[in-house]
Amino acid sequence: MKKTIEHLTGNPWLELAARLILGATFLYACFSKIVHPDQFAKIVYGYGLFPDYSINLIAIAVPWVEFVAALALLLGIYPAAGALLVNGMLLLYMVVIGINLARGYEFDCGCFSLGEGHSGSSEGLLLRDVFYFAVGSLVLFYRKRRKLCIRSAGGAFRENPSI
Repeated sequence: MKKTIEHLTGNPWLELAARLILGATFLYACFSKIVHPDQFAKIVYGYGLFPDYSINLIAIAVPWVEFVAALALLLGIYPAAGALLVNGMLLLYMVVIGINLARGYEFDCGCFSLGEGHSGSSEGLLLRDVFYFAVGSLVLFYRKRRKLCIRSAGGAFRENPSI
């Protein structure tokens, strides 16, 4: 098992693929939210978890954080920081989905499109986010020199920082 984990966290092509998949996904996800923050605010309100005064701030800030993280991953500008942002957001999304799943709420997550109804079951959304979290963790814990990176400070637990 340890060799498998070392192989996954040490393969530069797998890390590049993970960065591109995660970056493209989050770039696509943020687009409609940036263009239509009012619709995203309605979706955030529908979660039933946030105080009214915070809804607009969340609806404006979250898509731009997604955008910055996506660019960091796609362009290779501190990709570990981009992966950390993505994984942090994914953890929050999983908590929000989990709470609403426990409540039995049906809601539009607003992940990729706004106001088009439910984008899948809550269980499916949760599993998808767990998958993306694993992909983000691969980027975050990558240990070697990255492919096609403009600027990289390395992974979170790099053995040799001089590489």
